[in-house]
Amino acid sequence: MKLREKYPWASDHHRVGTASARGEYTWAAPCSHPAVWSVLVTSTSGDSWWAACADHAATSTVLSPDSTS
Repeated sequence: MKLREKYPWASDHHRVGTASARGEYTWAAPCSHPAVWSVLVTSTSGDSWWAACADHAATSTVLSPDSTS
């Protein structure tokens, strides 16, 4: 996976009716924190938007590659 875009969370980045569009965390492991980032990642299966909390985004090598090396 590779990060393509990272913005403060906004429902406009997510498909209507999804958990990420409601501001629920959808990146990686289950988490009870609210989403603060909308992230677009690319992988072998294509591009997809996810919602990430501050803690997971800060520790993810995909979402914060410069701060986790």
